[in-house]
Amino acid sequence: MNKPEQSIITSLLEKHALGICTREEMALLEQWYAAFPGDEQVWRNDGEKAEMKAALKAGIFDVIAEKKVYPISQARVKHPGRIWWQAAAVAAVLVVAFSIYNIYGHKKEPGYVIVSAPAGKSIVKQALPDHSAIWLEPGTTLRYRNDYGNGGRVIELAEGMAYFAVQKNASQPFLVKTPGGVQTKVLGTEFTVKAYAQSKEVQVMVSSGIVEVSDSTGVLGILKADQQLSYGQEAHSTKRTEGKLEDWRTGDIVLKNASFAEIARILEKRYGLHVVFNTASVASMRFTLRIGNNTTAAELLETLKDISGLAYTLSDNRVTIH
Repeated sequence: MNKPEQSIITSLLEKHALGICTREEMALLEQWYAAFPGDEQVWRNDGEKAEMKAALKAGIFDVIAEKKVYPISQARVKHPGRIWWQAAAVAAVLVVAFSIYNIYGHKKEPGYVIVSAPAGKSIVKQALPDHSAIWLEPGTTLRYRNDYGNGGRVIELAEGMAYFAVQKNASQPFLVKTPGGVQTKVLGTEFTVKAYAQSKEVQVMVSSGIVEVSDSTGVLGILKADQQLSYGQEAHSTKRTEGKLEDWRTGDIVLKNASFAEIARILEKRYGLHVVFNTASVASMRFTLRIGNNTTAAELLETLKDISGLAYTLSDNRVTIH
């Protein structure tokens, strides 16, 4: 397994602090932790140590006041000797308060700028160097090269859903690439790309203008305003639909005939919850509803219970479907 990107590790450390990591996410953190040399020096000098101590102290008081973290003494420690894990997890939560990692803005790795919207937080808007704009749904991560605009405008959507308002430039197409090789090409328009690993499906939804969607085999479709394309990456199947699109950037989500897996994704990404359910027992369930910007997780779960009769337990940021 390749070394995880810092943006992913930051998100997982925050989930670990809240106690909502899945087994797969814990395994990834285990791998990352094991990669640290045992004798590596933590601080370059006493000045750096004092500076970070002061920053952490200020941030910890701010975040605890907002009830975003628990004291380390109350945290669940999988390996007693790894107290550093708790410090790292707290630091990951504190990035919002005093920008240690600067989650909401630009984060850099060699050659790239990373933009992410952490799960359980709010929608993030980001301006690109060419004055195009992007909106990221919570739980979304993308990146673009530091030399964006010099020879190309390419966005790599690693995970999640993003809305793009693209500045027109006929000599320089705007490309959005997703894992699996699906690519959306435009000159200047507004559209959404949705690509979650759990669904094995990429969706492109056009609000205005024209976009071209393709993969390694060729063009999958040309879409105009209010047209959508869903591409199943495993079956290589394409489905097109038409209809007025709701603007999810307002915080309202409209679901039509959605599976429970889609509901679970919203609970995890929007509300920062860990959802446990039996896939077979909910396979036949479909939901058509609107989730308002101010709808709480508890309200959403009660609505689902009223619609389908499903039973659930909500405790410590964990939802268990019975």
